[in-house]
Amino acid sequence: MTDGEEGLPLPWQEDAWRRLQAARRRDRLPHALLFHGPAGTGKNRFARLLARSLLCEQADEAGLPCGACRACTLQDAGNHPDLREVMPLEDKQHIGVDQVRAIAEYLALKPQYGEVQCVLITPAECLNENAANSLLKTLEEPTPGACLILVTARPALLAATIRSRCQKFAFPVPPVDQALPWLEARLRSGEDSRRLLNLAEGAPFAALALAESGGVSWRLEMLAHLEQLMERKADAPAVAEKWLKSGAKESLYGLYTWITALIRLRMGGGGSPGDADPEVARRLGSLARRMEVRTLFQRLDEAREALRLVERQINAQLLLEDVLIAWQQSVE
Repeated sequence: MTDGEEGLPLPWQEDAWRRLQAARRRDRLPHALLFHGPAGTGKNRFARLLARSLLCEQADEAGLPCGACRACTLQDAGNHPDLREVMPLEDKQHIGVDQVRAIAEYLALKPQYGEVQCVLITPAECLNENAANSLLKTLEEPTPGACLILVTARPALLAATIRSRCQKFAFPVPPVDQALPWLEARLRSGEDSRRLLNLAEGAPFAALALAESGGVSWRLEMLAHLEQLMERKADAPAVAEKWLKSGAKESLYGLYTWITALIRLRMGGGGSPGDADPEVARRLGSLARRMEVRTLFQRLDEAREALRLVERQINAQLLLEDVLIAWQQSVE
């Protein structure tokens, strides 16, 4: 991505950008925003671009940052004093209460430049219970000029009290006619952009990550493992061990996307990862016909819960085994 593109909202985000900038011009920008949607749709990029716009000293009429003023230069260097990014610490899996208390102390101070302070919290679902309760106090007593931006792919894991005090903006999977050209411009020659996009459930950044990590072959190998388990040609502990070597969280996300594709097939929907590959489509169709929709939704719930649990200090091998044993018992 070129520097010029970094300063622009993505094609599928332009409407959200216009709405927020219109609210800003009317001095009606919410003090707390919740950006939610599937992983890989560019929510974090949008949040940082919005913060850049709010802090820029020479933003244009569309709210686009200039990229050259003192504020933009400081943000490029990662040390703008009126911007804070809050995420799990390197050795932690959650955002702790001390981090949130530090936000309150920071917002109690006046901005060093201009009249705006920005706080980005990502991924917001990582707030632990005490941190969420502490943040609630900040949301209930907003500081003038402060803008808190929470970003999450799993809004249901956020406390309802937090969600209700934020203006919510959805970032769904973009239309293919917008996502595909963006992805193709960033892939090496010869890479199958449509297959990547389908394997990533339509999320462009997730598709790009698959290409860069060689994840396509692993995702297809996972499908083979699911077929082998269904046919009793593999056992869950052995498959779980392989999945663990490739990353428990990454493998669970892959499982989640395959189950989602199977549900769509059973319910008559399109857009599955097999759409760009007739052989994959055939294999998915064969699996889908052997499973009830109700059972697939049960497996989806189990994968979602496993994704939540894998971020805690638990035995990932046993977690994967439980999910795969349940999968093996899914045949009608």
